[in-house]
Amino acid sequence: MKKVILTILALVIFVSPSLILADNSNTIAYLQSQTQNNWISQALAAAQVDNLDISYIDYQTNDLMAAAKDILTLAATNSQDGENISQLLAVIESSRNNGQFGSSDLLNDDFWAVLALASVGNLDSTDSVKNFILDNQNEDGGWSWSASGTSDSNDTAAAIMALLDLSDNSSSPEIIDALSYLQTTQNEDGGFAYDSDSQSDGASTAWIIAALNKADIEADSWVKNEHNPISFLESLRQDNGSFLWMASDEQGSAMVTAYALLALSGASYPVNYIDIATDDNIAAGYSLRIEGPDRTVCLANHLEATTVLELLEAGSGVCGFEYTTEDSAYGVYVSSIDGIVAEGMEGWQYFVDSQSGMMSVTDYHLSDENEVLWAYGGFPFYPVSLELNDTHFDVGQSVVASFKYYDGDSWLPLPEADIVLGQDVYQADASGQFSMTMEADGAYPIFSQQTANYIRSNKEYIIVGSGVSQTVDLSVNIEGDDNGGSNGDGSIAFSVDRSSIDFGTLNPGQSSDTIISITNTGDVDVYIEASVLGDAVFTDFTSLDQNIWQDYNLNLSKDSLQSVNIGLDIPSNFDSFGQKEGQLIFWGVSQ
Repeated sequence: MKKVILTILALVIFVSPSLILADNSNTIAYLQSQTQNNWISQALAAAQVDNLDISYIDYQTNDLMAAAKDILTLAATNSQDGENISQLLAVIESSRNNGQFGSSDLLNDDFWAVLALASVGNLDSTDSVKNFILDNQNEDGGWSWSASGTSDSNDTAAAIMALLDLSDNSSSPEIIDALSYLQTTQNEDGGFAYDSDSQSDGASTAWIIAALNKADIEADSWVKNEHNPISFLESLRQDNGSFLWMASDEQGSAMVTAYALLALSGASYPVNYIDIATDDNIAAGYSLRIEGPDRTVCLANHLEATTVLELLEAGSGVCGFEYTTEDSAYGVYVSSIDGIVAEGMEGWQYFVDSQSGMMSVTDYHLSDENEVLWAYGGFPFYPVSLELNDTHFDVGQSVVASFKYYDGDSWLPLPEADIVLGQDVYQADASGQFSMTMEADGAYPIFSQQTANYIRSNKEYIIVGSGVSQTVDLSVNIEGDDNGGSNGDGSIAFSVDRSSIDFGTLNPGQSSDTIISITNTGDVDVYIEASVLGDAVFTDFTSLDQNIWQDYNLNLSKDSLQSVNIGLDIPSNFDSFGQKEGQLIFWGVSQ
C-alpha cells in the first residue's frame, strides 16, 4: 500500500450572521470536560478549537458507520494521517453492495458513507448511490433511516447534506421537496421535532439548522408564531453551557450539546474537506503504546518526534494523559504517567522496537519509523507479542493465537500466558499457543494480561460470523455523594432506533433506564444477542429487559419490531466517579 499525504483544502464553512448570537465559550468548555467522541470532536472543530483529543478512534474497525464517523472526524481536525484514513476508506469501499453502501434495507449508512467520502475528496463512482437515495425519497419529500420507513427530520437533514455533496443544490426539485417536508416538522415554538407528530427537541432542531447552513439558507428566516429555530435552540442552553434535549429535561445532554454547537457555529457535515494525494516518500512517523499495570494508557500512530521524550509529549496531546520527569545521575527520568507514579522497585520503562532503552529519554533519538513501548513494572520486564492465524472467522472455525516474549536477543514462546478473549480468561499452553473454536458471532478482543515479568501484549480484535451488527454508544456521568452511597439465503438486516444512550448524571445507589426498538428490516428471521464493551460500570451493571446482558437473546421474525429496556443500576458502594463511556453491540444471524 502506498503511503499517503493529505493536502489540506480551505475550511468550507458558511457562517451566517444570524448564528453568531451567543458566546459559546462555556459550551466549548462543557464539551471539553466530557469524554470525547466523534460528535464532540466535530463540534469543537466547527467552533475552531485546536489540538483535539481523537485517541478514541479505532482504526481497526470493520463497521461501516463507525468508519464513516471516524473519517469525518479526521477531516474535521485536518488530520495528516493518510494511511489510517485510507484504511477506514477501505471499510466503506468494501461495503458497496449493488450500487449502494451497506445494507440495501438501510438509508442512513448511505447518507453517512457519502458524507465521509466527500470529506476526503473521494466521491468517484457514486452516481448509483445518488440514484438509490433519490429512489427512496418518500412522497412527502422526506427520508427515513430505512428504505421502507416513514420520514423523519433527522435523516432528511442528513440526506440533504449528502445530496448537496453529490452535486445537487438548494434549488434542485428533490431538495425543495425535502425542505418542504422539514417545514412540516417545525412547531409553534420555532423548533423542530423528529417527525410531524412530536414535540420540538434540541437534537432535531440542530440537525435541521446544520442542513440549512449547508443549503445557504438563513435558519432564522424559518419563522413560526414569531419563533425561529435559532431562538428555540438557544432557549435550551443551560448556565453550564450544555443544551437540553427536551425543554422539560432537568439537565443537558453532551450529544445534543455537540449537535447544537456545530449548528450554531454555522457548520454542517462534513465540517471540513481535505484531499488525499499519494506520495511514496512521505515519512510515516512513530508509534507509541503505553501499558499501565491495569490498563492500556495510550495507543497512537504517526506521531512526529525526535527523541523518546518528545514522542511521549506528542502522545500526551493525542491521548490526554499527563506525565512528570525528574533529573537523575543518568539523565532525565520519567517518574509518572497518567497519575501512575514510580514506587519502590517498580517504575516506568521504555522499549524501542522491543529493545529496552539504555539511555536517557532526552538522549535516545528515534529513526526508521520506530515503535516505542512504555510499561510500568519491575525487573526483569519483557515485551510480549500476539500473532493470530486470522482476524475474521466463521462460526465453527478456530482462532490460533501465539504469544512470545522478547528477552533482548530473540523472541521466545511465552508459556502458560493468561489470555483475555472477549469477557473470559484462558491460558496458553507450554509453547505459548492458544486455540479455540469460535461458537458465536461477535466481536472479541484478545490479548495477554500483564504480570510481574511480562508486559501486556498488543490487543487485536476477532470478528466471528457472517451476521450483522448495530452499535449503541453508552455514556453516564457518575457523581460522588457526600452521604456515600433460518438457513435460507435471504439478507440479514436489522436496525436500532437510537445510536446513543446518555444515562445522564447518577450517584452511587441510583439507576436509570430507557427503551430502544430493534426492527428486523431483512427478509429472514434473525436471532440476536448482545455485547457490552467499555468502562466497567457498563460491562458490570447494564441490564437488558431486567436481566444481565450476557443472558440476553431475541428471536426477531421478518418485518417485526421489539422494544428492549436498557437499564443501568449503580451500586451504592461504587467509587469510580466521572464521565464513563461504553458500547452496546447487538449481533444478528439468520435463524
